[in-house]
Amino acid sequence: MLNLTYEFKLKPTPQQAQEIERILEVCRRVWNYALAERKDWIRSSLVTD
Repeated sequence: MLNLTYEFKLKPTPQQAQEIERILEVCRRVWNYALAERKDWIRSSLVTD
């Protein structure tokens, strides 16, 4: 079996880099919020059992 891979290097403009950083920040906040909700749910289900 032959596997081909491609590598790309992004070279964003400063404006694009700023937008990428903003999007990643939003993703991080959403992830952390969902993680905290899940931990709270697990903690509350352990207490009630």
